[in-house]
Amino acid sequence: MMLKLARLNGQAEIFHSIQGEGISQGIPCVFMRLSGCNLACTWCDTSYSWDGTITPLSLTPEETAKLIFRHPGRRLVITGGEPLVQQKALAALLALLPGYMVEMETNGTIMPDGELMNRVDQFNVSPKLLHAGNEPSRSWKPAVLHSLAVTGKAWFKFVASCEQDVIQIIQLTEEAALPPERILIMPLAADKTTLDIMRPQAVAWCLRYGLRYCDRLHIAVWDNKKGV
Repeated sequence: MMLKLARLNGQAEIFHSIQGEGISQGIPCVFMRLSGCNLACTWCDTSYSWDGTITPLSLTPEETAKLIFRHPGRRLVITGGEPLVQQKALAALLALLPGYMVEMETNGTIMPDGELMNRVDQFNVSPKLLHAGNEPSRSWKPAVLHSLAVTGKAWFKFVASCEQDVIQIIQLTEEAALPPERILIMPLAADKTTLDIMRPQAVAWCLRYGLRYCDRLHIAVWDNKKGV
């Protein structure tokens, strides 16, 4: 059983940094970026992990665990791509990492199986709106989102490019019966210049509609640099 990891600068993309998004912002973590995704967002800032331009690196769970152990801390963020396209291999990896607190980034279209559901401590769910360029029937799965919500482990971060997006988010989250206190709004930005422009607008939308703002710390600190 092999894991397909995103390749950056010729190496598996596993690195130590702070969590840049979501409810765990600022916490030091080990990041592992997997390859492959079931969606194809037009504004994805890690498209190299799934679009075929860079060949992924195939490693066993044991080899992957050794790379993770090289970094300090015991908090792991699994990201992608879409990690849940590799559920079986992921479960095998996490069995080798007792004592790790595990966050998983996911687009909310695939339900984790029972083994992963029990092992993952926090799901950072990022459902995609129409501006991501995916067919809605593929990218919006309210039953999956609701099932994640009732676990009490999920937070839902939405990317907004305009106020109309925020209005749509409110409507869609009501449809999926997502708890409003677990909704986070992030500005659409892939570089620091755009983030600086979008941040005050996104904050204003959150104040207007009573939602929680979520910054993008990795962009604010490192701009669009990868592997940080």
